[in-house]
Amino acid sequence: MRNVGLIVKATRLCNLRCTYCHDWAAGPGQTMRLPVLAALVARALGDPEHGSVDFIWHGGETTLLPMDFYRRAIFLQQRLRRPGQSVRNIIQTNGTRLTDAWARFLAAYGFGVGISLDGPPHIHDRHRRTVSGRPTFADVEAGIAVLRRHGVDFTVLMVLGEEAVRAGARVTLEAMAALGVTRYSLLSVKPVNQPNARPGTPIAGYLDPQRTTAFLAELYDCWRERGDAAIDVRELRSVENRIRLGAAGSCTLAGGCLGSFYLVEPSGEVAHCDLFRGDDRYTLGHVEIDSFAAMRAGPAMAALRAEEAAAHERMRRCPEYAVCNGWCPHERYVSRRHHPGHRDECCGLRPLIEHIRTRLSAPWAAADPIGV
Repeated sequence: MRNVGLIVKATRLCNLRCTYCHDWAAGPGQTMRLPVLAALVARALGDPEHGSVDFIWHGGETTLLPMDFYRRAIFLQQRLRRPGQSVRNIIQTNGTRLTDAWARFLAAYGFGVGISLDGPPHIHDRHRRTVSGRPTFADVEAGIAVLRRHGVDFTVLMVLGEEAVRAGARVTLEAMAALGVTRYSLLSVKPVNQPNARPGTPIAGYLDPQRTTAFLAELYDCWRERGDAAIDVRELRSVENRIRLGAAGSCTLAGGCLGSFYLVEPSGEVAHCDLFRGDDRYTLGHVEIDSFAAMRAGPAMAALRAEEAAAHERMRRCPEYAVCNGWCPHERYVSRRHHPGHRDECCGLRPLIEHIRTRLSAPWAAADPIGV
């Protein structure tokens, strides 16, 4: 049985124009129609291999759609869910439009919530502005307060860019602590995918693995120095858990993501993950035409599996391969094209793993209050 994550682009319309974002679109046809939604739920829950299905609602901005869109999705899930099948709903939002009504709705239906927030106000507001150019940090802060008022749990997703790296990891840690945010993850800024780019092609808007892992290592030390067991940074905790317990903790370390994570566009087009937009090799089918079984067995998936298997064979001799599992395929995809220091024998995560392993082997680590 598979645990499947569906990254559903319910709409690509958005009220923000973030400087680094490639996910928004304007104009007609950018919102999922009911027939596509119904086909998606039926295909996903009807597949006998799908033991659990996470519907991860993404945008654009998800709260631009009426709550009735999600009520229809839940109704379909309740009708089509098979006995013993686990179904979860997670919504990713920029947090600027959250109201008491939205919070009550999310609480009533048990949604997981992800909030996009880029650390301290001066960094967040530089990059995350409305269509008219207005800063949004205060709006997100108000949205978080609404969720807390209604007891809605949430995590924060931060895009890690040049400003945050230059400011230093402690600034990020303290900014999150000041907001009372204890659970968050970091996604390094990426450029638009360039499938045909030659290795080492220079490009703006890219934080390579070398700089990303250096920042994360610094953040790890600041986190441990702070000694707050409530703080859970996904990228750090997942490496710790992998070293100590052998548990993956996140998709980036689990390996085998092909056939387990899908992007579903508003049109119903299906691709592997949501990170490879713009590369047609990752397009697998359409929910109104193809079953997930057919997409798993199709020629596009076969080609991707063969390519990924070859990549893992090259990395297998890395001493930290048992921890990283090749890391995220998209990290390697971008690094191969744009990072001058890229090596096919290493996914790029090794420096962080070695840093954390060294810290965990220190004499004081066994008694560390934030350890697992």
